[in-house]
Amino acid sequence: MVGINSQIYSRSGGSIGVSFAIPIDLAMEVQGQLKAKGKVSRGRLGIGIQEVSKELADSFNLGKPQGALVASVEKGAAADKAGIVVGDIILKFDGKAVAESSDLPRIVGSTKPGSKVVIQLWRKGASREVHATVGEIPDDEGATRSASRGGKSGEPAATNRLGLVLAVPTAEQKRALGILHGLIVEEVRNGGTRTDLRSGDIILSVIVKGNQTDVKSLAQFNDLLQGVDKSATITLLVRRGDSQTFITIKGLSDK
Repeated sequence: MVGINSQIYSRSGGSIGVSFAIPIDLAMEVQGQLKAKGKVSRGRLGIGIQEVSKELADSFNLGKPQGALVASVEKGAAADKAGIVVGDIILKFDGKAVAESSDLPRIVGSTKPGSKVVIQLWRKGASREVHATVGEIPDDEGATRSASRGGKSGEPAATNRLGLVLAVPTAEQKRALGILHGLIVEEVRNGGTRTDLRSGDIILSVIVKGNQTDVKSLAQFNDLLQGVDKSATITLLVRRGDSQTFITIKGLSDK
């Protein structure tokens, strides 16, 4: 046996189609834990990650797309205690290579909670190592938090090189969202460039060639854009709802 079917995708509704399976190694590991302890213990870092595309690799000055890009870090979790920050790219975990982001949850999950591991990171254009004590996934991860953007944002500015109308969040909005800085996307006009940004997104920082800069004002953000070559690739750290994500943009307008 190589795996246990968990789902089958079929156009006919029968058993002929594409099946999705749990690897037998993982199933046997779970069986062993259930027999020994009566429950399953899985390792946990407490981070949100995303895939490293070629464009993201360029922005972070990484030679090739690899690893798992850290988009958020849970306060007080294992990653936070180890000093992992948003914008780090995890290349190795406990000596195991992280070729793509989907590798990391599997590797961390199979690591015994309480284990001390070495994590290789890519940060600000250089490789470094941090030491972490692996946490444990609780039986109930709990409900996710949501924050209201209540309040009215400051006066929106004219569009910039990204074709965006941006506004400074009010003190009330910052408190509700738990942020210290950033700019709210009021409108996306695509003035000369295509982006995946949406109205309501909050731009937290800009990454160009591995250098990450927090966004603190409209003037500062527009000055950052003016200093970027038209053909350069830039990456924005964006807050969207309760999550954070990196969005890459290539090719700015001349504005």
